Amino acid sequence: MPSWYLGANIPGKPRVFMPYVAGLDKYRKICDEVAAKGYEGFVLESG
Repeated sequence: MPSWYLGANIPGKPRVFMPYVAGLDKYRKICDEVAAKGYEGFVLESG
């Protein structure tokens, strides 16, 4: 699937998946803290 994320919007650029994961551990910690606090600041609704 053509995507700007893979470089499809730049003619001649190779389409390569190169995610940056250097901050993943910090991001995961923040997500875990938000979940532990019951998603404070978010309004969750069902259905």
